[in-house]
Formats: sequence, structure tokens, C-alpha cells
Amino acid sequence: MPVCNNPSSLPAAGVFVADTGGKTVRLGQVSRTQSGSVYVRPPGGGAEWAASPGDLRAPTEEQWALIRVLTTPVAPALVLSADHELRPRPEPVPDCTPCAHLVRWFDHYMRRGPQHDESAAVDCAVEIRNHPHDPPKMTLKVEALPE
Repeated sequence: MPVCNNPSSLPAAGVFVADTGGKTVRLGQVSRTQSGSVYVRPPGGGAEWAASPGDLRAPTEEQWALIRVLTTPVAPALVLSADHELRPRPEPVPDCTPCAHLVRWFDHYMRRGPQHDESAAVDCAVEIRNHPHDPPKMTLKVEALPE
């Protein structure tokens, strides 16, 4: 890969670019520059790749629309249902101990961090929607939630 000897011509970290160096144009966000090379990561995350500074250009309006879609987070009050549509977060049935327990686990799984598990959160939401819980469809840990 050619190396750019003029660091002022390299795009700054955080800038979105279109990499035209391959068979197809790849969209990405500059994650860093090092020794005249530019490292780019796909919008929304993924494995970074090294790009030649000469192959980078500004995204077109159509490409910006795609970048906005790929980088816009989904509202935390919505969950993905089995039919791949966004639904409001289910509310627990009042005075139902299993529903209250499930909603605490749902909130735990939807938090950011190492315990983030959207699949487990959706399982909790489905069980809440399947009220009453006789017999329960899920087996949840009875102990307190991890911090």
C-alpha cells in the first residue's frame, strides 16, 4: 500500500470516507492514521482495514444516507421481535412476581457492557408477553442480578 508522506493530507480520526481502492467502494470511519497509512472501520463497527490515502474520498449524499442508517442507535425502549419488527418494551403485569423478575433481567441484559445480551433480553420480553406464567417457559436464575 502506498504511504502518504504528508500527514496534513490524511483525514482526521472520526471522519467518514469512501474507500475506492478495491473492486467495490467501502464506506468507513477513520479510526487512526499511522506512518502515512489510514485505518478505517465500517460504520457502526467491525474489523478495521488499512486504506491508501489516495483511494479515499468524501461519501456521496446517497452514501451519507446509508452511513446515517448504520450509525443511528435503536431506541432502548424498543426491542426486536421474532418477526424482525421493532416493538415497544413490554410492561410487566402489575403484582406479578415472575414479570417483575423478568423485567429486572431484561434491563440487566440491555445495559451496555460485558453482560449485554440482546437475545436473552428478547427472551425475557417474550416471556412477559406470554403472561400468565403457568407453567413458565423460561428458567431464570433466582439469585440477585450481577452488578
